[in-house]
Amino acid sequence: MTHLNSVFFFHQARHVDAHGPLRYNALYTFMICRCQCIRWFPPAQIQMSLWAAALFAGLLTWGVAPAWAERPSPDAAAGRAAYDQYCARCHGASGKGDGVDAKRFYPRPRDLTMGVYKIRSTASGTPPTDQDLFDIITKGLPGSNMPDWQQLDEPTRWALVDYLKSLSPAFEQTQPVPIELPQDPGLRRVDLKKGKALYEQLACAACHGAAGRANGPSAAGLVDDWNMPIRPADLSQGWSYRGGNEAKAILTRLLAGIDGAGMPSYIDTITAMEHTTLEDAWHLAYYIASLQEPAHWNMIARARWISGALPSTPDDPAWTSVESTDVRVRNVVTAVGEWANPPTVRAIRFQVVANHEAMAIRLTWDDPTQDPQADAEASSPAPDAVALVLKPAGSQGDVVTLQAWPYAEAPKLDVSYWASDLERPREMVANDFETFVARPMADRNDVGALSSAAKYEDGRWTVVVQRPLAPVEPDGAAAIDPGAFTAVAFAIWDGGNPTARAVSSWVDLVLHQATHAAE
Repeated sequence: MTHLNSVFFFHQARHVDAHGPLRYNALYTFMICRCQCIRWFPPAQIQMSLWAAALFAGLLTWGVAPAWAERPSPDAAAGRAAYDQYCARCHGASGKGDGVDAKRFYPRPRDLTMGVYKIRSTASGTPPTDQDLFDIITKGLPGSNMPDWQQLDEPTRWALVDYLKSLSPAFEQTQPVPIELPQDPGLRRVDLKKGKALYEQLACAACHGAAGRANGPSAAGLVDDWNMPIRPADLSQGWSYRGGNEAKAILTRLLAGIDGAGMPSYIDTITAMEHTTLEDAWHLAYYIASLQEPAHWNMIARARWISGALPSTPDDPAWTSVESTDVRVRNVVTAVGEWANPPTVRAIRFQVVANHEAMAIRLTWDDPTQDPQADAEASSPAPDAVALVLKPAGSQGDVVTLQAWPYAEAPKLDVSYWASDLERPREMVANDFETFVARPMADRNDVGALSSAAKYEDGRWTVVVQRPLAPVEPDGAAAIDPGAFTAVAFAIWDGGNPTARAVSSWVDLVLHQATHAAE
């Protein structure tokens, strides 16, 4: 097995959790992003290589003091050279955020000439400290397209800091005003009920939603200072917190605000509240941290094998003992290579239970609106939808990424498509996704009908689809070997954001029939 499925996993790990246990960022950067030659390895070989490389790196650095104990003197030439090599493609040659790749990203790369930075430890309206800039360069911004650059040596990163400051007069006109955080009471002494009360009093749910799923009533109409549409953060997805997902980082965002993004500083609001002090803001920070749900970025997704009936509803208790796998999704760019709207769906979680005949797959994703609305006219918004994508039996060629599919002479794919307005999900060996979106399909003889159940609750869809392991129809449908790796991927449509389709990378699924005892 030498397909590329698992390598794409590291694309997820690199961008989703800069502070989590899967710390493959620097190695992945070396293997993929900074190298133009890519070889595909099977999952086990990649995992062994990663651990070997990590051990080797540890042996090289064990007990060695940092090479750069002090900040080096400014080096304008080195800073400009590093910027041109690593930054200009996104941020532009002059730093205006207009690089050749800028239109492919949402949010757009920062216009560095304005001196407005979202992630800072300073008061709203003041520029970041040099350490803030160094940390952003070093750690990147998880959940965005800004990668970490910790593989660059410290003198180069400090040279970049100095160069970035030279791009905007803001650093000469205004001095940074660092915010002093009150003493951290610690998790054991914090009051989450008080934090929840502050969340409600400060109307955080208006944008972020009651459960933090970015589905508040004001979420759809937000724009940034450059009049670009934006979406609030999904607070349940801690891996996407740009400035860090621990309580201290969250408190810093609350007190500093996120300049340019419509997120104000709450330092004055909190201190002006009756019977509330700035120390109480820690309760809110810890409460927001408690909304995060652990992500499971598995290299290989494993099903639960049973001998009896498969779970058929989203709330079946059987799902509680089934392994979950999270997969990041990314909006497909338009025909001119642009993201036209901010993404509303960023990840999907799936679980699989299988027996000798079929599998049940439970799909969960956050979507800020249920579409079409219950009171909507028949001709109004597009439905919410999701597709399970497989490679059909005997397929010729390989689809590297759904971002580019379909392309000229691309092979067909097996697509199991569920939509909120369909009576039953449909399966087809298709040339493109538009075949499903354009419907109706009920009268087609090359479409197989599947069974499903779904619910939408507080900004979250949960859908269960049952599919035979070896479908009789449609003709050429993918057959799943319980003892082998099966490549799966997903596409998601948010009816409230109808011009966008979000797609995942390929993930390896194994049912492992031979290793499970009958239950």
